[in-house]
Amino acid sequence: MAAQWPAARAHARLILLDCAQALRAAAPKAGASGAAPALGNPSPPPDSAGPHPLLARARLLDVLRALEILTDVALERLAELVAELPGEDRLALLSRAATALNRATAARTQSAALSYDAHLLRQVEEANTARHSRLAGEIHDRIGSSLALAFCHLQLYRADAAAGRSTDDRITALEDSLREVVGFTQRLVSGLGPEGLLRGLRSSLRQDADILNLHGVPVRIEVSGDENWLPVPHRSELFLVLREFLRNSFAHASPSQVTVDVRIAPSRVDAHAADDGRGFRPPSDPRSHGGLHTMRERVAALNGEYSLTSAPGAGTQLWLWLPLTEHAPAEPAEPAAHLIERAADR
Repeated sequence: MAAQWPAARAHARLILLDCAQALRAAAPKAGASGAAPALGNPSPPPDSAGPHPLLARARLLDVLRALEILTDVALERLAELVAELPGEDRLALLSRAATALNRATAARTQSAALSYDAHLLRQVEEANTARHSRLAGEIHDRIGSSLALAFCHLQLYRADAAAGRSTDDRITALEDSLREVVGFTQRLVSGLGPEGLLRGLRSSLRQDADILNLHGVPVRIEVSGDENWLPVPHRSELFLVLREFLRNSFAHASPSQVTVDVRIAPSRVDAHAADDGRGFRPPSDPRSHGGLHTMRERVAALNGEYSLTSAPGAGTQLWLWLPLTEHAPAEPAEPAAHLIERAADR
C-alpha cells in the first residue's frame, strides 16, 4: 500500500489539473460581477491520459473510494478559497467545479476500469500459461516416461522371444507400464492429482533404472535417512526429477556408470546424480529443453534449489535440495559433504 501512495498522489494531481483547466476555460470574462480567484497556470505532463501502472493494478472499489474522497476534499478546499466572493459568483464557481470534478473523475474511472480489466486479463493469461506449463511437465514426466518404459519392455520382450526365453515377465511389465499411463490419464481428466509412490524411493528408482538401462551400464542408487520424513508431494517430485535424469543418461549420454545419492534429514533432502557420459552444452534458455525445464520447475515449486552442470565430454551432474519443514534454512547450504566427496572420487 505504501508503494502506491506516490502514484496515487500523482494521479490525484492530474485530476485536479484537469479540473483547473476546465474551470479556466469556462471562467467569466473580466468585468463580471466578481473576479474568480487565481488558479495558476498548471500544465499536465504528457502521460496524463491513463492511470499510473501501480494504480492500474489497484482494486476498482479502492479507486472509486479514493476518487470520492478526492472530490470531497477538493470541493471543501475550493469552498474555503472562494468564501470571500459574492454569494451568486461563489455558487456558480462551486457548481462549475463540481461539474469539472465529476467529468474528470468519470474519465479517470473509465480509464482505471479498462486498465484493471487488462490487468485481470493478464493475470488470467499468466495463470493459464503456468497451468499449461505444469500440464506439459506432468505429461512429459508421467505419460512420456511410462510410455518410454513400455517401449523398453517391448524391446526386451522381442529380445527374449528371439532368444527363445520366457516372455511372461516382459508382458506383465509392459501391461503395468501401460496401466500406469491409463491411470494417470484418468486422474488427469477427472481432476485428481497423481498418486504418490506406492514403493519406496530407492526401490522405485532402482526398478525404473533397471528397465531403462538397456545396455547394462553399472548403476548405483543410494538413499539414506528415513523416507517417512518425505511428504508425499516431495517424494513424488523428487522421484520424477531423478528418473528424468536417469532416462536422459541412458537415452543420450552413453555413460559407463551412473550414480544417484539421496540424503534425507528431518528438515531437508539433498540429492546428487551424475553420469560420466558424453555430456552436452546446457541451453542458455532452459525452457527450450522441455525435460530440463520441467525438472527445474518441480524443484522450484517446492521452494528448493537445483543446479545442473555438463559439458561435451565431461559428463553431467545434478545437485538439488528441498526444504521439508518450516525450520529449513532460508538459504541452501552446500550439498552434503558425503555427496561432494563421492562426486570428487569419480
